[in-house]
Amino acid sequence: MPLKLTKKLACSIVLFATVASVGNTLNAATTHYRWYDDRGNPVHSDRPPPSGIDYEVVDTGSSLVRQVDGDVGAVPRESTPRVGNKFEKVETKPEPPKKNSELCARATENLVTLNNYARIRVKDDNGDLRYLNEEEIKAQKDEAQALIDINCE
Repeated sequence: MPLKLTKKLACSIVLFATVASVGNTLNAATTHYRWYDDRGNPVHSDRPPPSGIDYEVVDTGSSLVRQVDGDVGAVPRESTPRVGNKFEKVETKPEPPKKNSELCARATENLVTLNNYARIRVKDDNGDLRYLNEEEIKAQKDEAQALIDINCE
């Protein structure tokens, strides 16, 4: 004999299923992986980085962070502290990316060139040479100085 569902029971089942799926979606969205790429840029992802890269598992709903050694491989994205899944409360921001001496040297060289020459020629998108105007030179100087501030000791 088939089971008869009342309207009220059917609505309750649908409501429960909806709340459960929304709860799972919200829970999944609150934890992510964070690491720095080879250029020093921060990366945030729902998937762990390639093996060999140290990373953090971050719970955005709290200030819990788990430091993971790159040799360990992928760890669960869960943020509930338990044995084997140790999270620590973090009060400060992550360390800034490491200085890059190659970018420092290139930016310093560019700034010297921009300061010492009145007319600077560059190739446009079509490969044709053109001169930078004063606004473009100012923007290039600002960009070079920003790179120096970030990457030089």
